[in-house]
Amino acid sequence: MKTSRFLLLPLAAALSQVWAAPVAEETAELSPVTVTGTQQQKANTVKFNPKATLQPLPAGDGADLLQSVPNMSIIRKGGSSGDPLFRGLGGSRLAINADDQFVYGGCSNRMDPPTSYIHPSTFDEVVVTKGPQTVTQGMGLISGSVHFVRKDPTFHEQPYSFNGSTTLGSSGRRDASFEAGAGGKYGYARLNVSHNESDDYKDGAGNRVHSNFKRDGQMVQLGVTPTENTTIAGTYERSRGKAAYADRMMDGSKFDRDAWNVRISQRNITPWLSEIEARYGSSEIDHVMDTYSLRTIRDSSTGMQIKKANNPKRRTDTGNLKAVFDWDNVNLQTGIDYMRDRHTERNGDENYASSPFEPTQSFDQLGGFAEAAWQRTDKQKLIAGLRHDKVTAVYETYPNSDPNRTIKYPLTSGFFRFEQTAGNTKYYAGLGVAQRSPDYWERNRDEDLKKETNRQIDAGMIWNKGNLHLAASLFAGKIRDYILIEQHMMHHGGHVMTMARNIDATRFGGELEAKWQFAPSWSISSNLAYTRGKNMTDNLPLAQTPPLEWNNTLAFDNGKFSAGALWKVVAKQNRYAKGQGNIIGQDIGASAGFGVLSVNAGWKFNKYATLQAGVDNVFNKTYAEFVSRSGGFVDPAAGIKTTRVNEPGRTAWLRLQAKF
Repeated sequence: MKTSRFLLLPLAAALSQVWAAPVAEETAELSPVTVTGTQQQKANTVKFNPKATLQPLPAGDGADLLQSVPNMSIIRKGGSSGDPLFRGLGGSRLAINADDQFVYGGCSNRMDPPTSYIHPSTFDEVVVTKGPQTVTQGMGLISGSVHFVRKDPTFHEQPYSFNGSTTLGSSGRRDASFEAGAGGKYGYARLNVSHNESDDYKDGAGNRVHSNFKRDGQMVQLGVTPTENTTIAGTYERSRGKAAYADRMMDGSKFDRDAWNVRISQRNITPWLSEIEARYGSSEIDHVMDTYSLRTIRDSSTGMQIKKANNPKRRTDTGNLKAVFDWDNVNLQTGIDYMRDRHTERNGDENYASSPFEPTQSFDQLGGFAEAAWQRTDKQKLIAGLRHDKVTAVYETYPNSDPNRTIKYPLTSGFFRFEQTAGNTKYYAGLGVAQRSPDYWERNRDEDLKKETNRQIDAGMIWNKGNLHLAASLFAGKIRDYILIEQHMMHHGGHVMTMARNIDATRFGGELEAKWQFAPSWSISSNLAYTRGKNMTDNLPLAQTPPLEWNNTLAFDNGKFSAGALWKVVAKQNRYAKGQGNIIGQDIGASAGFGVLSVNAGWKFNKYATLQAGVDNVFNKTYAEFVSRSGGFVDPAAGIKTTRVNEPGRTAWLRLQAKF
């Protein structure tokens, strides 16, 4: 709690200076202060501001933030560190990129997905690419990519900036974040500090869910701009945390991440060479999961407390070099990227730290790419890209003589997209191919896995006219050698073994969205998302595919006051393959449909600050998402178990934001 108070003090001090400032006299409408959904305005792309307040409860990590994207599902394991799936695919199939550096988790049991180390308030924009429709965001975009972007700050109007927020909510939720920056013609400095914590929440039935967490993050960035076209910037990030889990016997007692990167950019070099940029970065994750720090488990026969610990560590170095060319109506991005990834681990009891780390697996990747956009006419655009990667994967525990110790995967990906504008409508259609090699978690299950290949068609339209917005995105694809993770009950001892194998799968679905501003301060919006997948090899549904989801929003915002309601409706899911799934989780069985109502209100009491409040799950529904993990350890102390990890019951929250 001391950390929380420390973080609240700077924000409180800043607000005390601006509280009495009068509300700006301008009557022009502002963008909504509470966002309950994102909109697609570009082909195969969704962009939004991560600093905006989102409902449900303002985001504590990257997965929470992504809930607002249609067809993005979050696999719940507890109160934080959910795992995102886009169109039913996640893990290494959904590339997570932050500040142009790839982010990875270190836990061998997927306690820490990449988004658990993402502090949303430290970024300026989030870009979600649907499907294999870019080659600039790295290899293996089977499902797509999520890019958390930091933009170079500008200080043209004033030499400083401040953006802060604090949130209080049910179940002891306490968040605080502030970002301060200063700069001028020749450089800038930016600092961000964030804190998130919560006690165990209760589901709609009043059951306590083992889900408490605490996270702290700091980011400092220094930039030098010797000329208006030159930037040299360095960033350091530090994250510390712990989290309780309701889906397993162990908790994450330590989530430590230290990362840094350096970027050099030179722009406007010649009339046709727009930019050359070089980046290099490194991150280290030190993670501990154990059975004793956040819970007590006793041996049924002896009564002794069980104390087991596992300590994986992951070191990842990445680098890339990119050049951007512009010739009249043609833009070309080309470059190379590199990754060096090393996994080590140690096990034991509470004295695990006395044991040395032992190497387990390592990966090296080198890739090259080129992506070009040709603005053929004012209304027609053609985009195409191609990349090739070589991944070398090594089982460090195997002897050098073992032929399976080192395996090399050549990967080729590419796409072509056609965009046409006719009146108020943009149409687009694209064909993409993406290949992915087995990742660390999958190779832990089987050493003979083949690489995946996804061939996918993406098409859609975007229509804007006056106060109306309509968009549709459709996709269909076939994945050859899809890596399926499945559980098998062993005949001897009754143990469950998790194994992996390649299958063939097909998928189709899409997203529909509409928004109508029917009055000067009123709008209504709706989005529908659906994905259907089939395991062609076993003639079963493709596991971990979420059901039909429909979100509806009614919003009022006159620039000073705002209010809104979000109604989320999810259909039941009877298409499942029990025991099959991915590295995150496996299908448990059928799930019931549900509808949840959430409401919010805001008051912009002066030009610098806004007070917001909301209630999620107003009617205290007891429900769980289909793709949730098993609720076998929802409350280990009380012995409560549920089929899945239920979502939080009625949750109230209050948020104060300031920006100047």
